[in-house]
Amino acid sequence: MAESSEPPSHRQKPTTGDDDRISHLPDVLLLQILSLLPTKQVVITGILSKRWRPLWPAVSVLDFDDESSPEFHHPGGLTGFAEFVYSVLLLHDAPAIERFRLRCANPNYSARDIATWLCHVARRRAERVELSLSLSRYVALPRCLFHCDTVSVMKLNGVFLNALASFSVSLPLLKVLHVGDRVLFGCHDYVVKLLAGCPALEDLVLESTYNDACGGVVCAEGNFQLDLKHLSSAKIGFSWKERCLKSMLLIFRALSNVRCLSLSTSTVACLKHASTSDIPVFDKLIQLEISFGNYSWDLLASLLQRSHKLEVLTIYKVC
Repeated sequence: MAESSEPPSHRQKPTTGDDDRISHLPDVLLLQILSLLPTKQVVITGILSKRWRPLWPAVSVLDFDDESSPEFHHPGGLTGFAEFVYSVLLLHDAPAIERFRLRCANPNYSARDIATWLCHVARRRAERVELSLSLSRYVALPRCLFHCDTVSVMKLNGVFLNALASFSVSLPLLKVLHVGDRVLFGCHDYVVKLLAGCPALEDLVLESTYNDACGGVVCAEGNFQLDLKHLSSAKIGFSWKERCLKSMLLIFRALSNVRCLSLSTSTVACLKHASTSDIPVFDKLIQLEISFGNYSWDLLASLLQRSHKLEVLTIYKVC
């Protein structure tokens, strides 16, 4: 076989058009691709490519994570991260925010800045809000976040919900609410108040811890009605106090429509003070997961007697 005498440098190379096929995709597909990336990478992509440059402000997903950005960890990095978030929010021009995720591993960010960002997100008709903060002081979430008529998913961690004492909650489209184990409530009545403002709720996770150090808040006898008829799945892991049994029972009775239920040891420890008549009938429950010690067999028996369609029972024994 004869070898080509043409020098390697003169051989034909693929054209840019053949090599960069992604850039020739329609804008709608490029926006979907960008929405899968952290916001920092989205902005960098826009800077490096003329084709992508006008697109990044229209991406409907905003994902900020200081831990994935080493440059924000050095002295002065706090200011850099805050300025980056402010700049993106200022230039962002999508019709709505499909998803807003904020993860702050550094404990020294300004609570005022975070509240400002959240109010901006609420005004931009956000659909999903996910917060995971590790601040030296818990952030009190602003009122605007709890009066957002577009949000359908809310996941919270590292925040303080004591501000619920001063305003009502109206989240008519919220279907998924996850409250992590680093969320502080000053009073269990605030949990009831939060749930009372979420009539469309389908998926609930409560892993938060009540803390008397939150300011010595005294639980008032709130006049709340809970109607969670759309709720299908609930995981309850609160560190309940016996004196707040009334609030606990109000929530527990509102879980009667769930298909999947998980109860932590601390929740069961509070429920053991309830009477048999306080346990609702779970007409739709098919899966029950429960953790308890030696003192809770009567409660388990009551739950089983009232769960006629139960198919799966998982017991975690705590000594």
